[in-house]
Amino acid sequence: MSTENKVKIQFTDEQKTAINAALKSLKDTLSPLLTSLTPDEKKSMLILGDRSLSFVNKNLMFSKQNPEFLPSYLDQNEWSIDLQAWNDLAPIGSQIKELDSLINDTIALCGNEAYRQALTYYNNVKQAAKDNVPSAKPIYEELKQQYPNHKKNKEVAE
Repeated sequence: MSTENKVKIQFTDEQKTAINAALKSLKDTLSPLLTSLTPDEKKSMLILGDRSLSFVNKNLMFSKQNPEFLPSYLDQNEWSIDLQAWNDLAPIGSQIKELDSLINDTIALCGNEAYRQALTYYNNVKQAAKDNVPSAKPIYEELKQQYPNHKKNKEVAE
């Protein structure tokens, strides 16, 4: 019985260095500009998206064409700056989300494959120990302590 191995990634030291340098550069460039919010702050906010973007753009356009309706406490320049920042950051966020999704899917697949291979080996050692293969018993005794379901299996046995 063979297992399908979909991921065969081996990073070179140069690739790791380049990736870490690129991430550091991105973080160093963006961090001074970005803000962290608490979950409560996020819940209380209006979220600008594709449907509401047109509404915001039209309001800004009309406020410039018809400034008589602009309240004195509303700073049109700040409004324009906020909207431009949103327009600049949204595509970056989309690209990062796409990359994050690909990375997390690949991490999950790598972990799945490694875990399945470990379970295959573990089950072979377990069977060998049951068949009284002497060299298998100490390996099995060590591995069964590490096996994630060991505690559950021990409680069931008791």
